[in-house]
Amino acid sequence: MFDDVRIPSEYSLGYLYRGKKIRVSILKFDSTYSRAEKGTDPVEVYIFSPKRKKQGSVMILQGLGSQNVLYLIWMAHYLSRKGIEAILPVLPGNFTRVAEGSVSGKDYFSSDLDRMSRFWEHAVVDLLSLLELLKAKKMLHEKNCLFGYCLGGMIAVLLNALSGDFKKTVIMMAGGDFATLFWKSPTLSFVRRELRSGKGKEHGMTEENAFFDLYRKDLEKLSGFSSVQEMLSSDIHPLLKIDPLAYAKFVDPSRIVMMEAMFDRALPKSTREILWKHLGKPKRIKVPSSHVSWLPFQMLVARYIVRLVKEQSVKN
Repeated sequence: MFDDVRIPSEYSLGYLYRGKKIRVSILKFDSTYSRAEKGTDPVEVYIFSPKRKKQGSVMILQGLGSQNVLYLIWMAHYLSRKGIEAILPVLPGNFTRVAEGSVSGKDYFSSDLDRMSRFWEHAVVDLLSLLELLKAKKMLHEKNCLFGYCLGGMIAVLLNALSGDFKKTVIMMAGGDFATLFWKSPTLSFVRRELRSGKGKEHGMTEENAFFDLYRKDLEKLSGFSSVQEMLSSDIHPLLKIDPLAYAKFVDPSRIVMMEAMFDRALPKSTREILWKHLGKPKRIKVPSSHVSWLPFQMLVARYIVRLVKEQSVKN
């Protein structure tokens, strides 16, 4: 997995908007991922830049579906007005990059593990290739932060295990333990319908309790791996190989801040708690909101991110 990461050979970068204080550009390039689904190309990245000298960079990773994107665009706009360049990539399978015949966000969770794994792998490859391009063009500031909401927060864990480029990462409303998410999350009721119809039987996922037992046994194996590659080459359950829990051990907890919604029904509490523990119990902030009700108040989170970036030492 993740073998297709490389600097894109060609790309385009052009302005969408030029204002008195900020400029908005769109960066496009063909995905370097060799198994991309039709409809997911090209990679699209929106860049919100302060007109004056930038004081830092933030990459923002969206949640499942398209409804949260508008709020994250507002966040990016706010950050750029505060001197922080905001980089907002569109994830494959989401928003404007939906695979033919699918809907935004749906392919990241499925009883078809081959298809599901491809979308997770595709997202990580695109983001790592984007990082390589940003570094090559000196577009990633030394003071930087990664912010991921929901799906984006889970992917942020994988990125931190595979790259040390981000000085700080804010993971918001994210969890691990995909077996529990499959069978307990209200958001994934469509996956349960697939499982109850017999799909996923080849991976032992159709019987809830038996699947939990199988998954728990493989979770216990995670502590024995010394590298991501060793974990990926092992015989653990294929669903676990894209679960943030499998990557958490390889993440520096001092670089992580977890923001957890106190009234989050989309992510069972156990999935949030287990991810926090596997990440080494990093700093955790509990927010009095549901999974989505924080979105209209995203400026409060943006202010915290500005502080995280500006407090960094260039020597970090």
